[in-house]
Amino acid sequence: MKKYNIIYADPAWKFGNSVYQDNGRKSRELNKQYETMSIKEIKELPLENISADDCALFMWVTDFHLPFAFELFEKWGFKYRTVAFIWKKITKNGKTCANLGAWTMKNTEICLLATKGKMYDKRKAKNVFQLIEAERTKHSKKPLETIDRIEKIFDFNNKLEMFSRKNLQGWDAWGNEVENSIDLSEYYKK
Repeated sequence: MKKYNIIYADPAWKFGNSVYQDNGRKSRELNKQYETMSIKEIKELPLENISADDCALFMWVTDFHLPFAFELFEKWGFKYRTVAFIWKKITKNGKTCANLGAWTMKNTEICLLATKGKMYDKRKAKNVFQLIEAERTKHSKKPLETIDRIEKIFDFNNKLEMFSRKNLQGWDAWGNEVENSIDLSEYYKK
């Protein structure tokens, strides 16, 4: 079975009854935008079996889901390293976007980096910036610039995008909005 050195994930986090506002449009229920998964369901994904001995996991996470992200890393055999990217969401006119939040207005999202094995010495670039300023478009659609930055940091052929919304050249994909190039059922321990 194929193992991956780079895994890029944007989990389909469940949000309860939360609502969001998208580019000034009417508020909508988050869980009606796409199929979501519980923390338990996400934890059960076989990332420990998909990942190579040396692997970097880049994972988007919301503020609320931070504690669960660390649980996932531990369950899957990864060690948290840093906040790889911070996405400052802007409008098509370059203005800062902001969503209502429980405590503060939300205008950024973070992508964490966790690793297993010896990935530190496998970096090909050490000058990749953390801040990404990119337009917020469709709900939960992440900037493609993130992929470019990951590929600048690491030069591996075995790359997988989990929860993919679009097939990317050079990447295998798994998600419910794309043609999957990996069958996860093969990776579950019997």
